[in-house]
Amino acid sequence: MGRPREVTDEQIVIAARRCFFEHGAAVSAVDIGRELGVSHTTVFNRFGSKEALLIAALGPRAEVPWVTALESGPDARPIREQLVEHAKVICAYFQELQAGLALLRAAGVAADKTYRGRTTEPPMQAFRALTAWLRRGQRQGRLARCNVETLAATVLGALHGWASTARVCGLSTAPAAAERHLERFIELLWNGIGGDRA
Repeated sequence: MGRPREVTDEQIVIAARRCFFEHGAAVSAVDIGRELGVSHTTVFNRFGSKEALLIAALGPRAEVPWVTALESGPDARPIREQLVEHAKVICAYFQELQAGLALLRAAGVAADKTYRGRTTEPPMQAFRALTAWLRRGQRQGRLARCNVETLAATVLGALHGWASTARVCGLSTAPAAAERHLERFIELLWNGIGGDRA
């Protein structure tokens, strides 16, 4: 008999997230283990309980994945184009977060458990990264002078708010609908923040 397959916690979380989004919170550890090619006891041994696995897979992430892309820009492309590009990634992140939190609520996981032990560092890191990106755009003369903290909060708040509103109001959350909304939002915002329009 061969050695059992080794999987990382992150691989388990990714597979669990995919299974929960596709089939709902009732998906068993057996199904998740099967997807990974490991036993359900491997899954449980890593997380201790189904609830802990649900929170790890569907709750706020320990790191915000789009921060790194912000830290390396803006690049030479038109800054409005880059802002739309970043906004799409950020909005998709918020949509996934909203969907995950809704599944956790449906599974009966209390909000205080979802956030227990989580710090405010990832959201603050994201806010600081967007603020720094906007500030660099200002220094390049590509964005109008304004308070970048307020602008970053406005962008993040609007993207988070749309993800929530779309879900609550039954609006389409398909990628094409989200892209149309984001392009209209940036167009509206651009009248106030466009620098030399580059």
